[in-house]
Amino acid sequence: MRKALYGAVAVIPALVLSAALPVQAQNGPAGPSSTVCLDPQYIVGTQAVNARTLLFRMKNGEVWRNDLARPCPDLMSTGSGFTHMVHNDRICANTQEFEVNATGMVCRLGEFTRVSGPRNGY
Repeated sequence: MRKALYGAVAVIPALVLSAALPVQAQNGPAGPSSTVCLDPQYIVGTQAVNARTLLFRMKNGEVWRNDLARPCPDLMSTGSGFTHMVHNDRICANTQEFEVNATGMVCRLGEFTRVSGPRNGY
């Protein structure tokens, strides 16, 4: 299944999606090390902080930072946002690419780091 997930460069009304497990650890291509994958159904918004960092806000209140594999200069210079094409119903560290809407520049995600935990009562 192929889905599009749109992101914002500034604070713009978030794309709201509906639910399953928000985060999953998977075996990476090199073996048993864990790779973080986000379920796009739980992402309520994404935001570019700079040319190297994206924030993913989840329905349960978690915030995940992604440190891109390489700088993506068009991400900040255009202000037009970006689009993730989701394959296999997950957005995974170090494998997922996204496209800057205005220029078509393709950039790749790096490692995910959780920067805040879930809200109580989720």
